[in-house]
Amino acid sequence: MRKGVFILDYPILYQGTEIGRITLAEDGLYHALCARCAEPGPGIWRLWGCFGLESRCLGVCIPASDGLELEKRVSRRNWPALPNAFVLGREIDGFRPWQGTVEDQEIPDALLRENGDGKHTLAIFAPPEGPVPLAERVSEMREGELDGRPCLLLEIEN
Repeated sequence: MRKGVFILDYPILYQGTEIGRITLAEDGLYHALCARCAEPGPGIWRLWGCFGLESRCLGVCIPASDGLELEKRVSRRNWPALPNAFVLGREIDGFRPWQGTVEDQEIPDALLRENGDGKHTLAIFAPPEGPVPLAERVSEMREGELDGRPCLLLEIEN
């Protein structure tokens, strides 16, 4: 990776757990990204940047000697603000991997689908032994399953 004016280091999350790191460096009109992470299983894995209530695919990770990697440059014009989080995962039934904050509560393991009407559906994966994020809204949630994992589905607005 080329050295730029600043270098930032962030965790890469998979199902709420850190599995690698991504480094971002300023490179002229671009951000240079260098991601390295463990491979959670066989198949094609994408790295996602989470910007508020949006997930953007950064690219497909390729096999490396010690897991997966992704190196690329992203226009700083397309990214006036940096992502809040970086998540490894797959799109499932229109839901994209996501991690972020809703109503000042951290949601560590979720998928997010944009419904096109200014609303989103949030699929929250809560551990059976732990607290449910957004528990005060549990009456608005419905049970679901995505990729064989039970989840709670909640409609939220931008």
